[in-house]
Amino acid sequence: MDDGIDCYVVPQTTGTGRNIFQGGSPMEESLPLLGVQLVLIVAITRVLYFLLKPFKQPRVVSEIMGGIILGPSVLSRNPAFKETVFPARGDPVLHTIATFGLMYVIFLIGVRMDPMLVVRSGKKGVIIGLSGFILPLAMAAVGFSDAAMDAEPDVTRRSTFLFALSASISITSFAVLSPILSELNLLNSDLGRTAMSASMTTDGIAWLIMVGYTLAEAFLVSPVTSLWAFLSVAALAAVILFAVRPVALKVIERTPPGKPVDENYVFFFLLIVLLVGFYSDIIGTNSFHGALMLGLAIPDGPPLGTALGEKIDAMVSGLILPLYYAMTGLSTDVWRLHWGRLQLVIFLGWFGKLVGVMAPSLYLEIPFRDAVSLSLFMNSKGIVEVITFTFFLTNKLIGKSMFSVLMCSSVAITAVSVPVAACLYDPARRYAVYKRRTLQHLKADADLRVLACVHDQSHVPGTLALLEASHATPQTPIGLYLLQLVEIAGRSAPVFIPHNPRRNASRIGAPGAPSSESDRIINAFFRHELRHPEGAVSVHPFTTISPYSSMHDEVCRLAVEKRTSLILLHHHKRHMLAGGARAAVGIRVVNRKVLEVAPCSVAVFVDRNAGSVGLSNFIPGALQQDYSGSSMGSRATSGAHQFHAAVAALFFGGGDDREAMSYVARMARHPGVTVAVVRFLPARGIKDDPADRRVDNRAIEEVKALAARSRNMRVREELVGDMERIVEVLRGLDKAGYDLVVVGMRHRWYPVMPANGLADWSECPELGVIGDLLASSDFDTPYSVLIMKQQDQAGLNAAVPGAQDLWRGGGGGGSSQHRQ
Repeated sequence: MDDGIDCYVVPQTTGTGRNIFQGGSPMEESLPLLGVQLVLIVAITRVLYFLLKPFKQPRVVSEIMGGIILGPSVLSRNPAFKETVFPARGDPVLHTIATFGLMYVIFLIGVRMDPMLVVRSGKKGVIIGLSGFILPLAMAAVGFSDAAMDAEPDVTRRSTFLFALSASISITSFAVLSPILSELNLLNSDLGRTAMSASMTTDGIAWLIMVGYTLAEAFLVSPVTSLWAFLSVAALAAVILFAVRPVALKVIERTPPGKPVDENYVFFFLLIVLLVGFYSDIIGTNSFHGALMLGLAIPDGPPLGTALGEKIDAMVSGLILPLYYAMTGLSTDVWRLHWGRLQLVIFLGWFGKLVGVMAPSLYLEIPFRDAVSLSLFMNSKGIVEVITFTFFLTNKLIGKSMFSVLMCSSVAITAVSVPVAACLYDPARRYAVYKRRTLQHLKADADLRVLACVHDQSHVPGTLALLEASHATPQTPIGLYLLQLVEIAGRSAPVFIPHNPRRNASRIGAPGAPSSESDRIINAFFRHELRHPEGAVSVHPFTTISPYSSMHDEVCRLAVEKRTSLILLHHHKRHMLAGGARAAVGIRVVNRKVLEVAPCSVAVFVDRNAGSVGLSNFIPGALQQDYSGSSMGSRATSGAHQFHAAVAALFFGGGDDREAMSYVARMARHPGVTVAVVRFLPARGIKDDPADRRVDNRAIEEVKALAARSRNMRVREELVGDMERIVEVLRGLDKAGYDLVVVGMRHRWYPVMPANGLADWSECPELGVIGDLLASSDFDTPYSVLIMKQQDQAGLNAAVPGAQDLWRGGGGGGSSQHRQ
């Protein structure tokens, strides 16, 4: 089994050897050699990832392939390259640093895991996880049965090892699946949630197998040793659960909300990782399992989980993890591959996983394409398999030939399964609603269901003002589904929290009530509900903690489940009192993707609430108290009559403008709201589409009929021949004293507006030409703006001119803010 014995002199670290001017070589010292190796490994893996990313290849594939390229399969076949860059004398340093860093990577994976995800996901994930483990395990065990492995000369034929190898082929770990789904922006999708729940089920099984394997190895020594091994593992679990976890909870309790964890506490837990790793190696479970146990005991998310992630992630995950993958590649030699029984066993495990996941998925009424995608994702391999196979190699359970087969097979399976699964699964497909969910097609006596998305407290006043202007009564009620969007931090799995309305309502104004930002936001909307007669407004609060890149899935999923007619978003730019705007890139990513796949109409609110401008400035005293947090214990009806706002609707034509006009028609029912509809008619000589003109004319006639019966509504027309005249009319709205201007998003069919040319100059082309103009900080107006997009049938959402490519490229998200 041994490939030979390498003899070498342990090199100096650095600083005392002969330099190049003295005829020496820095590569003979450990530190310069390590620096060259790190640079080469990171450069090759990054280039491979850049080249393979368009093919939906996960990062793990490029990192393992980078190691294979550097290893004896390609570059290190050249003796001069191997002796210069990867000499045998450098292996101990490289292996020690890689293993040390990997221990912290595994710890961080444990911190970001949420064991309760299995419980929250219900029986679906458990059933799929168990079936997806048992069937491939049985098929792999059949392949290993009898004397089948005699053809593999470098395999130690022990039943415990063959079972462990079969189990490693059958398990899909959360640590493998989570980064892959995150790269593909599928964490928030139904498939992503099911896959992560199923993977955590198999992780629990893997943990039991690890303990059993440790005890079996100890039993080979003596039964008493096996008992001591069990007590040692139990002692480790007890110390972590009853000593370390209470300390972590105490640290979180002592950290003020919104403040970072003290550096001394972070250092303490990083030191505990080393101690747990040392103890785990002593008792035979290896440092990785101890680090994972410790990570699971640390509560995920802010403040402690986030602080630990910030300290570990950049250096360890970005630099040392590729180093560990490269180490495995240096031990992989594709020229040693041979066809044998092992490849058949791997295929049986892959096929068993495919069937084992698909069968219960179809039984649980998961669509066929989604079931195939789920089974392919569950076949993914990654860091857990690499660690397991390296453990087998290090402990002489397999030789380099079998190790090469296992590594190459894992890379091939992942490289094929992940992109095929990503192509088959389209999370937006479930948001394609064939029933009209728009304000224009809503019946007069139907309740208006609104999904309002808020990111922080600054979004509350404007949202409350819009809700008040929407005129909720027991005859025309509003069902508000409030979704607070929080960027994920210190977690791997997204969290969706449905709040208990009765519990929150009972705490409004109560002594000692919690004062977290989430509670303040929710209570402000419950006070808004209490201000109206019973049955007029119903508030249902939720919170999602997820990446910006996939947060839109949660928004659209909730809109489908609650059958909402309108999704209310806030513009990603916040207008400042001193001028200019602060832009949040992550919010813009969410808005774009919601606009693209929304199952109902969408409105983007540009709230100019700084100083004395904007709609929210006209909230009466009672509503201001709702936001500031003063208590109101009983329902009141007088507040609605104190609200006053002037609203203008700009009508150029098309479905989006008709949606905007339908919304302001509802606002006109409010006794304190006055509405003016401004229609922009093309000048004579400008040809338009007769069919579109007829539909628009019918909509305007209906509005005129409403205006004739209402003192709060009027319609006027403006004759325009070019964009200069349109801009002149828009600037004239300032003098009219409007608080809110409502406009449609898309006007590609409007003959006066050369949309394609103007879109090239747009700051935010996803808002449309007029919407972008009104939202721009250069277009200094004292009124807030509501830009509406009507639902497109069957999910065939038509993008704003010039914005579709930008939307497709907006997959990555970020929460960083900057001045513009």
